[in-house]
Amino acid sequence: MPPNVIFFQPDDLPFYDGYIGQPTGAPNSPNRKIPPPSSGYPYYESIFESGVAFSNAQVVSPACGTSRYATLTGRYPSRSESGRTKTLNNDSSETRVQATIPFTKLMDSDSEQNAVQLFKAAGYKTGVAGKWHLTKSGSGSAGEKLREAKRRAGDTTIKVVQDEIKQCGFDFADGIYWENMGGIFVGDFTHNMEWVTEKAVGFIADAADAGQPFFLYFNPSVPHSPLVSDALENGDCLETPAGLLAEEPAVRHMTVDGSTGTAVSCATYRQTVEDRQDETQTSIIEQNLGGIWIDDSLAALMAMLDEKGIKDDTIIVTMMDHGIITKMALFENGNRVHLSMRYPKLGEYAENLIYDGQVTHLDLVATLMDICEMAGREGYEMDGESFLGDLQRVIGNRGSNNDKNLYPSSDDWSGTNRCTFAEYEWDRGAQNGYSTYNKQMYNVRVDGGESSNLLDASGNAISSSDVEMLAGLLRALQCHDSRTAPGADRRYVNCNLDGEDVDAGSPISSPTSSPTATMCLETNSGNCLSGANAGVACCDAGAQCERRDANFGQCKTTGCPYGRDPAWECETAAPTKAPTTSPPTVPPGSPSASPTTLTPTYEPHKQPHEFRRLDGDSDSYGYGVAHRK
Repeated sequence: MPPNVIFFQPDDLPFYDGYIGQPTGAPNSPNRKIPPPSSGYPYYESIFESGVAFSNAQVVSPACGTSRYATLTGRYPSRSESGRTKTLNNDSSETRVQATIPFTKLMDSDSEQNAVQLFKAAGYKTGVAGKWHLTKSGSGSAGEKLREAKRRAGDTTIKVVQDEIKQCGFDFADGIYWENMGGIFVGDFTHNMEWVTEKAVGFIADAADAGQPFFLYFNPSVPHSPLVSDALENGDCLETPAGLLAEEPAVRHMTVDGSTGTAVSCATYRQTVEDRQDETQTSIIEQNLGGIWIDDSLAALMAMLDEKGIKDDTIIVTMMDHGIITKMALFENGNRVHLSMRYPKLGEYAENLIYDGQVTHLDLVATLMDICEMAGREGYEMDGESFLGDLQRVIGNRGSNNDKNLYPSSDDWSGTNRCTFAEYEWDRGAQNGYSTYNKQMYNVRVDGGESSNLLDASGNAISSSDVEMLAGLLRALQCHDSRTAPGADRRYVNCNLDGEDVDAGSPISSPTSSPTATMCLETNSGNCLSGANAGVACCDAGAQCERRDANFGQCKTTGCPYGRDPAWECETAAPTKAPTTSPPTVPPGSPSASPTTLTPTYEPHKQPHEFRRLDGDSDSYGYGVAHRK
């Protein structure tokens, strides 16, 4: 049976000091840290201590709804059909999708073509519990009008929402908070992690008892607003968005003692959450209380896995939905996140590993599909690229689980030219060890706090040594704009420092000067079909893999996969596509100005907003720049 998957994605969890890959702070505040409570988060931390911690993980949009769309599709938010449609309805001449939470929903084709639907088609029982925010009928007045019509026909609100969610591929949807609390989503309820967790634990138990692999998307509503402290002190465990419960939830490690099995009241348990918060950390009390609460929730899920004997048969992923200090702005501390994955069957030394490849949750989706040997995966277009082969290379190079070395990705997978992108509103940013956004560029390899802008006020490189990198990042951004434009067909091509590369998933290493240069593959990967090394297990640089028994498109890893499927072999890559737009010039002072260089202008796409608060406490989180190109 294929492995189970739990994707655990809390809402607004901070990146705590000491976690692997800690970004150093907000722009111009490089030393800002967020300390965890002294009690720590033992179960959350156990995932990266007994698995893989990704020290260079990014989300592609620094807001909850847009990030979750990417998590469930493996695609950039600008790919969403709802966003493309709404953007063009507002302005038919618009050249960028407005990547916002209200626009980015699992609608129309996206409700039918997403990662959850693939898991379901592969025989998985699929479930979601907690925050949703991707309701098919939309949010705001239009969504409420549709729900009201259904309520008049006899459906309860929760049933309407569950039906919407199930249309997106989920067999099970319960313990649901379908929007952020407040505004139109209010009632006699607040955060209720015991209720959410009980539903998820029941889902795991039912799937295990049926002998069916499962995919669980688990989204705690904390530590997002409203105040966690108020929910713990004044909330009622019987009150939920689905109505009043008949009895309090019974959940191990929460309202049932994890060791003795003794039941306690919900109020008694919640007091233990507050007791574990350090009284001296007043500026981050809401974040810490939320973290303690969700750690107990994760403990409950893991206890059920242990009870059913399937813990080591389950891939457990823990991941922030976005950064916090510069939430909704495309800086390192809005996009950089904590990501860990536990699955002992990845290899003998797959524990306590730090992987330093630049990955996004788009890549994680592709990788999970490969681990689970997902049927139909080859025909599903996405922006993510599987890093499974490279991760297994790293695991195979380790001598023990005590190896504390930081393992970079190989150029065979990530490529020296590889870029990832971030989107919010009309803003776009690109990163390749350097990041560029809003007339700013930082070397985030050495300046994680983004305190030293390498560009001048006009957006030109201050040092001649940075001109080439700036030109490359801007070429990549223009390529990304072209492939995600709302009025054009969605094209899945790689955008890197050279501009547009071959179809997504193909090798993106820098071009070599010799056509016979090679990249060595696993010996059981299959032989090349053409080129100078045809017939042997080392492919020509730039060669790619395809199925020889069907036209399934290009391989999602560099060269041949790690050898699980002998039907994979290699053939030469398709030629790089020519630019489809008239190229402007590179920034002033570039030594490599060329009529083939693609560089967008820096003119503001929309009016920039002012600096704004990200919370109501002057001692927590800090400031962020929002909505700028």
